[in-house]
Amino acid sequence: MILAAFGFTFGAVLLQQLPWLPDSRWLLLFLPFLWLGLHRPATIVALAAMAGFSWSLAYALWHEPPKIPGNMLVDPLFAEGTVLGLPDVSPRRTRFFFLADELVQGQQRVHGSWKSRLSWYRHAPVLLPGERWRLRLRLKAAQGYRNAGGFDYREWLYVRGVAYTGYVKWPGAEKTGEAGLSVDGVRYRLARFIDHAGVSAGAAGILKALVVGDRSGLSHDFKRLFSLTGTSHLIAISGLHIGLVAGLGFLLFRWLWRCFPRACCRWPAGVAAVFPSFLLALGYAALAGFSIPTRRALIMLAIVYLAILSRRYTSGPHVLALTLLVVLLLDPLAVNSAGFWLSFSAVAALFWMAGSERRFPWFSMQFGIALILMPVLLCLELPVSLVGPVVNIVAIPLFALLVVPVSLAGALLGLMFPPAGLFVLQLAGKVLDEFMAVLQWIVAGIPELSPSSLDNKMLLALVAGSVIVSVLLWRRRSFGRVAGALPGVLALILLWQRSPAPAPGSFCFTLLDVGQGLSAVIRTAEHVLVFDTGPSFPSGFNTGDAVVLPWLRHQGIARVDLLMLSHSDTDHVGGAASLLRGIPVSEVITGEPLSLDGVHPARCRAGRLWWWDGVRFEVLYPPAVPGLEGNNASCVLKVSSRGQSVLLTGDIEEAAEHWLVEHVKHRLHSDLVVAAHHGSSSSSTQAFVEAVDAKQVLYSAGKYNRWGFPRPEVVTRWKKSGAKDANTGELGALESLLGSREGKSVLAHPTQRQRYWYR
Repeated sequence: MILAAFGFTFGAVLLQQLPWLPDSRWLLLFLPFLWLGLHRPATIVALAAMAGFSWSLAYALWHEPPKIPGNMLVDPLFAEGTVLGLPDVSPRRTRFFFLADELVQGQQRVHGSWKSRLSWYRHAPVLLPGERWRLRLRLKAAQGYRNAGGFDYREWLYVRGVAYTGYVKWPGAEKTGEAGLSVDGVRYRLARFIDHAGVSAGAAGILKALVVGDRSGLSHDFKRLFSLTGTSHLIAISGLHIGLVAGLGFLLFRWLWRCFPRACCRWPAGVAAVFPSFLLALGYAALAGFSIPTRRALIMLAIVYLAILSRRYTSGPHVLALTLLVVLLLDPLAVNSAGFWLSFSAVAALFWMAGSERRFPWFSMQFGIALILMPVLLCLELPVSLVGPVVNIVAIPLFALLVVPVSLAGALLGLMFPPAGLFVLQLAGKVLDEFMAVLQWIVAGIPELSPSSLDNKMLLALVAGSVIVSVLLWRRRSFGRVAGALPGVLALILLWQRSPAPAPGSFCFTLLDVGQGLSAVIRTAEHVLVFDTGPSFPSGFNTGDAVVLPWLRHQGIARVDLLMLSHSDTDHVGGAASLLRGIPVSEVITGEPLSLDGVHPARCRAGRLWWWDGVRFEVLYPPAVPGLEGNNASCVLKVSSRGQSVLLTGDIEEAAEHWLVEHVKHRLHSDLVVAAHHGSSSSSTQAFVEAVDAKQVLYSAGKYNRWGFPRPEVVTRWKKSGAKDANTGELGALESLLGSREGKSVLAHPTQRQRYWYR
């Protein structure tokens, strides 16, 4: 069973790496392996791997989200359908999933089933799960940022069956049906009850996460606090919570059943308690919206309870292997989830320690699990908490024995006796407020361990030390050997993931995918420059947190030597504050006056020149003249080495380009150029294009952006000059190594591999 589960998982993972989906005829390749497996049982791993690959392919082909006719995405359309799940409500917008069954545009009317994620920005009413609406929508194919180390929003939507996103246009919305009785309706009532329970906003966000699985009320600071303390698992309904509810239910009903001796003669108390215990766990999973972690926990619980009912002994590893198989049969896409690997790794660690020759106390188990999960977290590019094991020693019993039971009791009492429910929830809220205050005190001055916190020399030293410790502990118990080897494994994983720094005299240029905005990074052997940080939005989302910081951490970069903000437009500086909070920055300069969290950047001026590791940096614009503001105050930076160069132009327009051609024409020639103002027709004049004479022009523009950037006339102008083009909106982040060797191609290429859900 264990070998079969391993092989099946390997096959499922292999399918997820493909850039495109093979057609169904590829499933015929499974037949020879089936014949081989039936006649040679020793080939079970190969057979299981092929089965996993084939089943994942069949699942992907069957569950591919249906397409909307392309001509209906050009203009607004009317869609009639149902509100799904819990809407995410904020002061500026309401975001929700919508299942449309009819689309109308002019005389065209189509029927089907299309799931989309929508935003309603103005005049948004209170939306209830299950309500039917006729909405006027502007839809587009789902998109997401494509950068190393960043969150794959497109994949997140694909797993949920969503192929389109959009927004509601007002007026034109009309409710056509009331919400009926549903689980989501109950979840909505509980969430609203918690919102009005008189607890703090932070406590309300945690209570909603624990009771109904709604994490939308958790602020970014709270999420970061849980991450730093290694307690994020406590606020995500998962195996811990499902197991807790099932365990408490099992003990309670077993005790009650023992009060009736005659009943025990027919059904042992341990068997009779299985049914109500599982029903309680099922009800809690329903309140959580049957999220992927709760489904995994339910499957494992069902397997354990079936073993109890059948009076059969089943070892922990076999239960885990069977659960793994069932989970992947129900949802092969689960292998793309970090929670999948973390939950199975944590349970495997528990089984391994429980089955060892020695008994581990609670204190040691926390450190053992943390040590085993450390390489998994870093492989997934997630932070590792330095204080997590210590905090969890107290936090897990606190949540298991007090917070979760009291929160659930308060919420359920609120449905029947609101005053009693309010009183109980307020008690839970006070406990959570105190708990969060303690966490804030603990993390003060304690950094998180991430790939960027260790340089390559430290990693090599960690590998060497790990080998020595493992040799010294080789004759000790198995846990000691593993404890000694894991730091070295961790270090090797980080070294394998990390992109090496450029050699002296060369530099790596990366144009990040930040949608409709701009952010680029220039990295030399020992220095890093960040040029702009992409946009921010009224919701609080910004690409500093979502793109730039994750990319820097993925590359193992722990410090930025210079942050150059071209000018003050939000699509260029929206992520600057988050970047300054998240990583040390030695110097900040900008083309326009700007204040960021107490940082007052110096002005960048034409003529500034410096060298880093044999690479030349020169600011060509703006000149020190009064009156420059807006786009034409943008910094223009040229970076060059060994006859190869890149030119970054910010949002300069015709007047600034004319000044550059007139004053520094002989220094404009570059191999790569980032098109000014995202390819706007107000920039890239003919004289400027000819002066730059680039081999490749790069556009940092959002796909389907409302301005149609890059403009067709601009694209034509650059192409006529002989420049090849590439757009982050189409290809994701673009990267090029320059100055490494004379005559070597400098064209920028995508850094992220194609995945089949992008197509």
